[in-house]
Amino acid sequence: MSTLGRVLKVIEPHPGKHFKDKAIAVGLALMVWVAVNAEETVLEIFGPVPVVLENRPSDLAIARDYRQTVSIRVRGSQLDLRNVTAGRLSPRIDLSGAVAGENVFQILSANLNVPSGVQIERIDPAEIVIVLEDLLENYVPISPVTSGEPAAGYEVVGKSTDPEMTWVSGPRSAVEALERVETAIVDVRGRSESFSQVVALVSGNPLIELAEEREVAMRVDILERPETMEFEAVPVEVINAQYQVVVNPDNLVVLLRGPPSLLEQIDVETLRLVIDAAELAPRAGDYLIAPAIDFGQEQLDELIELVITYPQRQINVHVFNQPARR
Repeated sequence: MSTLGRVLKVIEPHPGKHFKDKAIAVGLALMVWVAVNAEETVLEIFGPVPVVLENRPSDLAIARDYRQTVSIRVRGSQLDLRNVTAGRLSPRIDLSGAVAGENVFQILSANLNVPSGVQIERIDPAEIVIVLEDLLENYVPISPVTSGEPAAGYEVVGKSTDPEMTWVSGPRSAVEALERVETAIVDVRGRSESFSQVVALVSGNPLIELAEEREVAMRVDILERPETMEFEAVPVEVINAQYQVVVNPDNLVVLLRGPPSLLEQIDVETLRLVIDAAELAPRAGDYLIAPAIDFGQEQLDELIELVITYPQRQINVHVFNQPARR
């Protein structure tokens, strides 16, 4: 029979009589039961309890993952345990005397902050191993990262960050092995225009810290996916000639590659192939020269590529020993 039942049996042998007295007695019995049970010890397990590292030497860095939490089993009254939390039990490890290499720290019950009346029965694990290495700083490139595909007909043609490099610090072995720091992933799905945005940096190794920038400006260049277009009978024109020059053939079929919207803007009336004869001297045989493309429009040179001319890439250029006609 429980403590409460025994008390009620004593104070209430004849149910139904003296209701007021019985109510008072029940209240007293309840108070006695609470007091008795508050003093009864119980077992409780706290976990995960975080381990706190303090006073790491400034010239050393943590070089290996370590056990960052422990489980602690305590015994005490419910009243005393009511004020115990995982945060209050956190073991604090002083690294001020640590050296490069493996350091073993015992987690002792006497060093934990527990109220009087609470006993620590078990700490699991009872020791923490911390491996330290020389601290190293280095300057590494930033690699912009994207995911997804742009809108149909478009592609990512370039990615960059400002700044392009960043400082990192950490254990020597990890920093020396680090080739780059990546940005957080930027989704380009469905986009059809270039854009910029601020993104976070990700070292990729929890032992390495970013010594400077945590965020950078990232630019993603998106253009139309290039296509190839054919232009027939593009004339060949000689420029800067000091002598009379004849070219054969005097027109070619041209294949150009670039964004479709720009290819459609090419004016076939101004499109031409060019031979620069400024350095060509008269001679008996012909020169074989590949002409350059001239769009007759600004900025197209950088965005549109001359793929090929046919029926031939090089044409015959004959320079006569006669002054050029003006």
